[in-house]
Amino acid sequence: MMRRKFRTAIRAFAFCLMFIIPILNIYEIYAITGTYYAVNLGGLGVADPSAILQSIFAAGSLTVPLMGAALFPVLLALLFGRVWCGWMCPYLVMSDGVNRVRRIWSKTPTQQSIPVQSPLRANVTRFVFLVIGIILAGAIGIPVLNYVNAPGILSAETMILVKNHRFTIEILFILSILLIELLLFPRFWCRLFCPTGSVVSAFKTPLTLRVENHIKNPKAPCCKEHYCFGVCPMGLDPYKESKDLLCVNCGKCIDACPYDRLNYEGFMLSN
Repeated sequence: MMRRKFRTAIRAFAFCLMFIIPILNIYEIYAITGTYYAVNLGGLGVADPSAILQSIFAAGSLTVPLMGAALFPVLLALLFGRVWCGWMCPYLVMSDGVNRVRRIWSKTPTQQSIPVQSPLRANVTRFVFLVIGIILAGAIGIPVLNYVNAPGILSAETMILVKNHRFTIEILFILSILLIELLLFPRFWCRLFCPTGSVVSAFKTPLTLRVENHIKNPKAPCCKEHYCFGVCPMGLDPYKESKDLLCVNCGKCIDACPYDRLNYEGFMLSN
C-alpha cells in the first residue's frame, strides 16, 4: 500500500511538473526550464536518451554536453530499470486513464490489462522502430523520433498551452494514439513503439532493480487465482516474465500478489 501511494505521488508530481515549469518561467523563475525532451535543472542539462542518440548520429560525434545530458537518465536506468516509464511518464498516466475507461465501457472491471501475445516480437518491433528512427535522423539531420515521442510531445504541448493558450497540430498525434488504445489496441504505443522506453530498457544489468518471483523457474502460475496476470500494463505474465525488457518496474504485480511471492530485487533492495 505504501509503495502504491508513493508511486502515485511521484506520477502526479511528474505530470504536474509539465504545468509547473512554464508557470514558473512566466514569472521569470528559471531554476528549471525546458520540456521532457530536455530539461535544465539549475544549469544541469538532462535530455531524453532517444533524443541524445539521434543527436549523436546526426552530428557524427559524441560531445561533452551530450554526455552530460545522458548521464542522469542512463544512471537512473542502470540502477532502477524502466522507472521513468512506470513511475514518471505522463503518457502512461493518460494511457492508464484510457484503460480504465475501456474497462468500464467493456463492463469487465476485473480485466485490467490485455496480455501481449509475444514479448519477444514486441521487443523486436520497438527496437527495430528505434533503430530505423535513429538511422533516419542521422541520414537527414532531423530528430524524427521527437515527432512521435509521446511524453515529449505532451510536455511541449502543455508548455504551449500555458504560455500561448493553444495547442499545436502535434496534439492530434497524442489524441490519435489514445483513441486507438481505447478502441483497438490497448497499450500498443508503450509496448511496441515508444523510443524512450526502448532506450532505457537496454540499460539493464544483474544489479538493476527488477521484479523477481521467489519460486524459481515457474512454468505455471504460482496460484490458481493468477492475481498478477491482469494488472501488468505491459501485458506480461509477471510470475515468469518479470525480467523481460518490457517490464516497467511499476510494482503493480507485487501489490496484487497476496502471497508475497513477487518482490523487487537488485540494487541492494532485495528482502
